[in-house]
Parts: sequence; C-alpha cells; structure tokens
Amino acid sequence: MEERTIKLRLRNDEGEIKEYFCDFVPQSKKIEYIRKETELERKNKGKETEIHEYDELQAEFVASLFDSDEVTKEAILNGLDSHDFKQIYDIVRYRVLGFSREEDEAAKKAMMEKLLAGQDSTTFK
Repeated sequence: MEERTIKLRLRNDEGEIKEYFCDFVPQSKKIEYIRKETELERKNKGKETEIHEYDELQAEFVASLFDSDEVTKEAILNGLDSHDFKQIYDIVRYRVLGFSREEDEAAKKAMMEKLLAGQDSTTFK
C-alpha cells in the first residue's frame, strides 16, 4: 500500500526544524484545489500564469491540509529550503490530485525518446 502520510519539515524563526504530519486528505480538498487553480488561471485571462503564483497558491493550500496553526503559507515559504520546495508540488500532484509518479516518469521518458528519435551524432552541430 502506498504511503499516505504527508511529512513536512520546516525551519522556524528560531532556526529549529519541526516536523508536521497529515495522514488524511478528504476529497473535498482535492475539489477545493482544482477550483483554486482554475480561479488563478482565469484571473490571468489567457496569459501565462507565473510560477511564483503557483508556488504561493500551493504553499497556502498545503498549509490548509495540516491541523497545526504553525503550518501557514508564510511558514512554508520561509521555512522550507528552496531546493526542497518541489515537495509542495509533489504533495499537491501526487497526494492530493492522485496522479501517479510512475506514470509521469514513463510519460517523460516516452516524450524524450520521441524527441530524440532519428537523431544521431551527425544531426547536432
């Protein structure tokens, strides 16, 4: 069985690392996230939504999954190392929305194989 518990490690204002856990995400949260992302994209009226807008939306949403008042959008944005921020995207994509990491990796591999098909060392300059 897949791991369902979300573990978030955040550095607080005192520099201490605290761990927070969430082991249940109701279907209503999935619907809520889809609505929020749709609203964000609609707000931008056809122009490309900037990555920081998704980061802020996802940080705020992930914070709402936890029971602790210490887990906030600001706590995530300031307490999670930028190198580790992909974890927030992963929580939304794989835990909340239910996408498969394995299927994503297989699709990436297939796309790369298609892009590279027919190319050899003589096609590059």
